[in-house]
Amino acid sequence: NTICNATEERQSEAAALAKEVDAMIVIGGRNSSNTQKLYDISSKECKCTYYIQTLVDLDTRPFQCIGCVGITAGASTPNNIIEEVQKHVRIKF
Repeated sequence: NTICNATEERQSEAAALAKEVDAMIVIGGRNSSNTQKLYDISSKECKCTYYIQTLVDLDTRPFQCIGCVGITAGASTPNNIIEEVQKHVRIKF
């Protein structure tokens, strides 16, 4: 196991969050192994887990019956993309 402490902590937090929410959104590049791992971890804990790269990829139709949404992102995901998704989710839900 050679992941750094920050990555391990992010993965643990994603798992804990996914257990508490109705849906999870994982944001990051399709070629990011870090983001893929966050998706894998989250989807084990929350069946409604979505992997997106940007807000454009987010289909909000499945979220119409959802009360609580968790968001996590890969380490290299730009903050402006995370904030854009977060603001959109707050407005929609």
